[in-house]
Amino acid sequence: MSVLNEFASPKPDLQADRTRLFCRSISLLAALCLPLLSPAAVAQIDTSSVAPHRYLVVYRNASIPGDAEAHLIATGTRLTQRNEHLGIAAVQSPASQDDATTLRLLSAQPNVSYVLHDRIVSALRLRLRPLAITSRVNNGAQPLTPPTTIGRLPTHGPITTAPPSLPTPPPPPPPPLPSYDTYYTSTPQGWAVQQVGGYGNKVPGGPAHGPWDTTMGKGIRIAIIDSGIDKTHPDLSPNLALNLTEVDQTAYPSACDDGTPQDQQGHGTWTASLAAGAIGPGTGKIIGVAPAATILNIKVLQRMPASITGDTNPADQCEAGEASGLLSWVMKGIEDAVTNRADVISLSVGATADLTTGDGAGLLAAFNQITYAAAQANIVVVASAGNDGIDLSNPRYVELPAQSRSVLAIAASTNPACAQNTTLGATCTPGPVSLAYYTNYGAPLNALAAPGGSYPDGPDTGVSGWIEGACSSGLPNTIDGLPADSAHSYGCFNLGHTTYVQAMGTSASAPLAAGVAALVRAAHPDWSAAAVVAAMRNSAVTLPGVSIPLVNAAAAISQPTP
Repeated sequence: MSVLNEFASPKPDLQADRTRLFCRSISLLAALCLPLLSPAAVAQIDTSSVAPHRYLVVYRNASIPGDAEAHLIATGTRLTQRNEHLGIAAVQSPASQDDATTLRLLSAQPNVSYVLHDRIVSALRLRLRPLAITSRVNNGAQPLTPPTTIGRLPTHGPITTAPPSLPTPPPPPPPPLPSYDTYYTSTPQGWAVQQVGGYGNKVPGGPAHGPWDTTMGKGIRIAIIDSGIDKTHPDLSPNLALNLTEVDQTAYPSACDDGTPQDQQGHGTWTASLAAGAIGPGTGKIIGVAPAATILNIKVLQRMPASITGDTNPADQCEAGEASGLLSWVMKGIEDAVTNRADVISLSVGATADLTTGDGAGLLAAFNQITYAAAQANIVVVASAGNDGIDLSNPRYVELPAQSRSVLAIAASTNPACAQNTTLGATCTPGPVSLAYYTNYGAPLNALAAPGGSYPDGPDTGVSGWIEGACSSGLPNTIDGLPADSAHSYGCFNLGHTTYVQAMGTSASAPLAAGVAALVRAAHPDWSAAAVVAAMRNSAVTLPGVSIPLVNAAAAISQPTP
């Protein structure tokens, strides 16, 4: 199983080696890096991300026996987590015990179906650029620059003629811009939310009428299973109803994170804001697809130190660190979503299993069991397709959880106001929607598409190929640094305590589609999860030259009962 990462900032040169990493600094802040893959590139898939001395014991009949812990102790292992609904136990072996011995002893225990290695998984890496807003308080925010008119028709008011003998009076001063929702209402930065159907109800910035005339998602619970959420962010705090964490630092320690539900990496906050960023006075600068939906924050990833050649400084390693966690935490997070009555689950994490290995086949079986249980609990499960740019038609490999049972996989599409162009120095020009160059694809995904963004990027308040969303300032009332004391923590990726960021990657696609699922569920509360997914599939828009249909909330809401 591979750690699939998501993307953060530069503009690549296609004439250079497409498989190397591209990096640049933005606003004097180092940006993250990602490989640029050609459409025909064959990605090298890493399936070796094993968490040392960590195992998943899958019991028969999805039931952990009452005496399981005693039997595990007899093998020299320690039970660290119980997934009661699914009959899966996470265990840890002593460092002195070799892998083959541990697998043999665990497999021989009563009622054990099979044993797997626990894995290290990561949030899908993002390309990033920070936005100008730095204040967390609405009335203290820096003023926006005048909104661009690129890609918009001019608005013409009535023409009046003053008497020739009188001078034309000066026009009245424009009303002050509101201090909330301005990235959506006064700039083109809300393009991704609008592309999937987040508009209407006469909200400025998008079409006056649309899905929001019917519903904004009120009453629907979206579980964000990710790196946590910034509970103090004005775009998220109004909708946040649950904060819990499955991060166990005794099992997988990190000096870069304190393990609490608070997001100290940025990824979870960004994805949550796209699904259900709040709307109206007293909120932040953006609006999500389902702005009245309830957010359930389930943290399963934490900021982990990066490996930097020649640099052993913990502060540097943490600054460059990304969100990672154990597969067992992700599995438990899905169970948490079921327990807390989620209606929709959004997963922007991913890994690839090699089905020619016993471990890979077992991982697929375990994930199938978990995601099917969520679907049986009437939950729509949405997952990112991944960013390796590979054709998953090869039956040897499977993307998890995107290809797990009953999961709706979402690939990444682009902005028609800023057509995909990966040429170095390119600027935004209108063009057709396409699949993003980095997105995984292939018939076995059975995917739909939603915006993930692509090159070129654009200014903070202008047309951009990237997607703008909220970001985390880490622990409240702290500055950037190791969270060894109450005065420091990390926040928005490696950009410091930044509250908004432009980024791209399939991590955007899943929460945008999850927001659409929330709108459909709110509009049709009697529909099952399967009916919601069927409506989204039946109404998805097929565009010329795009092999995967695009999610469309307006059409999905209008579908007859599937």
